Amino acid sequence: MKTFIADIIPRLQKYSQKLDNLSLLTNQHWVVVDEIANSKTVYIFRPNNELLISKNGKVEKAKWEYLGNNTLLIDLKEESYLFRHGFFDENILALKIDGREEYAFLVNETKFEKELNSSERILEFLQRKYIEPYR
Repeated sequence: MKTFIADIIPRLQKYSQKLDNLSLLTNQHWVVVDEIANSKTVYIFRPNNELLISKNGKVEKAKWEYLGNNTLLIDLKEESYLFRHGFFDENILALKIDGREEYAFLVNETKFEKELNSSERILEFLQRKYIEPYR
């Protein structure tokens, strides 16, 4: 999963849902943004803590766990990753890799507009939706 530096994310915190809103997180198809143009990777967080990762239709099973304090643990076969809350709404999930100032962007496939297919477009969308109306 590719990550991006995003200065806007900390400014959006007051508009963000918390990661503990599991009904918003689970049973959605979260598409990884960096790969939309070349291939399609979808993360499906299931309520039983199973994580389905579909890459061009080929599914790998992993585990996920909400650890509290807006942190999420993802266990893959060989590695585990700790993510911190960046931004979360019904359209976009921005996760910060713990210890780094970069974000992984995922877009809710059921809500996602075709234009949200790059990190730049996601940041423009967030700017239009949350920052500009309140200036």
